[in-house]
Amino acid sequence: MKGDYYQSTLFDDIPTINEPHLGQEIGVSLSDNIISRLKNYSLDIYVKDIETNGIQFTWDNICEYVLKYGENDRFLSVRNFGEMYEIGLAIQDKQQKKNNGQYYTPDDVAAIMSEWFDSLDGENICDVGCGTGKLILTYLDYIGEERAKIILKGGRVYLYDIDTTALKICKTALLLKYGKELNDKIHDIAGDFVSSRIKLPQNCKVISNPPYAAIQHVGSFWNNTRVLNDSHELYSIFMEKIIKDSLSAVLITPYSFISGSKFYSLRTVLNHCNGEIYSFDNVPGNIFCGRKHGIFNTNTSNSVRAAISVVRKGNSEGFKLTPLIRFKAQERKDLLRCQTLEGFLSPKRQKISSARPMYYKCFKELQPLYDCLTAAAGHHILAELVSKNGEYILSMPSTCRYFTSAVSGKMNRSGQITLHFDEERKFNYAFCLINSSFAYWHWRLYDGGITYPVSLLLKVPVVYELLSDEDHAFFSEIAKEMSSKAAEFVIRKNNVGVQENIKYPRQYRDSINQRFLGILNFKVDNSTMDLIHSNMALKVSV
Repeated sequence: MKGDYYQSTLFDDIPTINEPHLGQEIGVSLSDNIISRLKNYSLDIYVKDIETNGIQFTWDNICEYVLKYGENDRFLSVRNFGEMYEIGLAIQDKQQKKNNGQYYTPDDVAAIMSEWFDSLDGENICDVGCGTGKLILTYLDYIGEERAKIILKGGRVYLYDIDTTALKICKTALLLKYGKELNDKIHDIAGDFVSSRIKLPQNCKVISNPPYAAIQHVGSFWNNTRVLNDSHELYSIFMEKIIKDSLSAVLITPYSFISGSKFYSLRTVLNHCNGEIYSFDNVPGNIFCGRKHGIFNTNTSNSVRAAISVVRKGNSEGFKLTPLIRFKAQERKDLLRCQTLEGFLSPKRQKISSARPMYYKCFKELQPLYDCLTAAAGHHILAELVSKNGEYILSMPSTCRYFTSAVSGKMNRSGQITLHFDEERKFNYAFCLINSSFAYWHWRLYDGGITYPVSLLLKVPVVYELLSDEDHAFFSEIAKEMSSKAAEFVIRKNNVGVQENIKYPRQYRDSINQRFLGILNFKVDNSTMDLIHSNMALKVSV
């Protein structure tokens, strides 16, 4: 879920944070007609203003009016500003907003980020990509008015955004809530954050929802880092700059940096820090939900898979990670609490290296099994069993929402992976491996997106060398039985041509799982293995 480009040159001439004329003076001349209009403002009038005068002019007037005459409970209220601005963008130019990669932080996500943020080191408070102020307003509300005013009066709040109108709305909201006399105390920095000409203050901590957009143009003043050249993703260079230049941070970003190959260099930057990474699936529920005004695709299944990263400097112990958390909408309220989410963290801290270049997302209950499997397999992977033109053919759908499945031969569908084997024993083993929980688990550990990359499938750990004759006989028997009955379990969809899938009864998966666990000499019951396939976070549902 990303935009197509990011314009970086519009603000290349913005002064640095140390220059004196950074802040936007809030103040325009309001005519009697505008004052009267705003006094009785409504959604209908607002829409007409956006269509007639544009978003910047409209919001200049709104900001000046509420600072002079205050909010009203009917419409012009700080709590409505974010949604109002989003409506305005949808009217004026929704594609520009999408291209700039701006996605708004839901209230509950902002709340848990604020709680983690408050525990971090850093005297100066920075909201990078602040937009209309959801994160900074939520954080200041979380710490209470007394503490908030001390921080604001001390000139310790820094707001950064390329969108000057959103930045003005954010500052206006802070002034309305905490006092107009703070206008000169709040640092509002408009411009391209990743430009070397814009700096973070010393001794700072950052809360941020960076823009998610592919980079097609490199700004004149961008640092030519390896992260930039490898990833070509805006959010990753935001992360890099924030991590390098702050004491600590709480960031919500796409989850792709956790194991995507093009983010390896970003993970090496994270090696100098420690913290926690909470990752979320987008089915059946998703973190960025409930878009109302047409800026984004309202099909929630296409929503971004997100991660919340809590990053600390000071040592390089590595990161604890959660599994890729699935949740249903009705679980959201109970799930999105700091203590609940912390309960998902695996106890093992991870640092990446050339030998282990990716973070993996493991259930804490299955961490011992992961360690056992990787030790038993060593460097042996599925690719070793595959041949280029073997007579034994296995195929599996390349999309796998809740399980992987394999059939003998090919399926009637687009989007399938086909593997060849020159020995029947190797075919039987691979057939059972893919129809177990283990191949699917590997995908969830290291990816979990929309499709199962062939390159990742071929890296599934194998314990083929440990098999006894009895194990080979078991795999042969169950592969033949499942293949002979496969037609009974085929599912066909005809929405885009014929698309076959296959879902075997779960007793096959359970039986194969237990055989693999026996080979590993490791005991885990089937209910624990069900964690891998469940579509719920707070209880297992398979």
